Amino acid sequence: MTGQLAGKRAFITGGGGALGRASGLAFARAGASVAVVDVIADAADETVRQVAAQGGEAVAIVADVRDEEQVRRAVGEAVEAFGGLDTLFSNAGVMPHQDRSVLDADLELWQTITSINLHGTALCAKYAVPHIVAAGGGAVVNMSSFLAVLGTSYPQDAYAASKGAIAALTRSMAVQLGPRGIRVNALAPGPILTAHVEQFFPDPQARQLRLDRVPLGRFGMPEDVAALACFLASDAASWVTGQVVVIDGGISCNYL
Repeated sequence: MTGQLAGKRAFITGGGGALGRASGLAFARAGASVAVVDVIADAADETVRQVAAQGGEAVAIVADVRDEEQVRRAVGEAVEAFGGLDTLFSNAGVMPHQDRSVLDADLELWQTITSINLHGTALCAKYAVPHIVAAGGGAVVNMSSFLAVLGTSYPQDAYAASKGAIAALTRSMAVQLGPRGIRVNALAPGPILTAHVEQFFPDPQARQLRLDRVPLGRFGMPEDVAALACFLASDAASWVTGQVVVIDGGISCNYL
């Protein structure tokens, strides 16, 4: 395959989920070899199957991003499969429906969310970045959220806090790694229409209330996120680093 990621070797976490699968398919169509990393083997395998069906190259790797040894092993497997890494997309994350206001904080839930969203992102960087340095440079794309840049009347405070931390980590990494030829950016999506997000809309009225806040008149799709991730990972974004790029259909410009 040829395209904006031709010859790149990408490590994508959460690669069996909706956003990860869309991104894996998009990266492969753009020419990248993709390590599809997920805690669920069948989900990773299905993404690899779909990548292969469109003529791309991918390998499935099972790992829990909370576990340092599993992350170290997963990165090693990807490097062995592709001969190195150029790109890290730390996409794995959770957004539990039971997440509420900090005033009702469940510490165990906070720890679960933080361990996956924030600590998982940090561990993947710890083990993948040295290989990207060895390859002569490349790109890291982290997954933040538009909740890192604005408040919400539907509190998801543990999730928002973890994604705000990822935004800060992204900027710190960009300063550290720029001299080594590595760009670090983050995506900050608004509501992306997945089966999981659909459950936040218990009835048509609740769905329409959320939709009315979107100037572009629709919810985002996984493919919207995948397209932006591809751009940030590509040489077309060669002078873009340290940015938390909001992709929310204009919600954050229309906050009331």
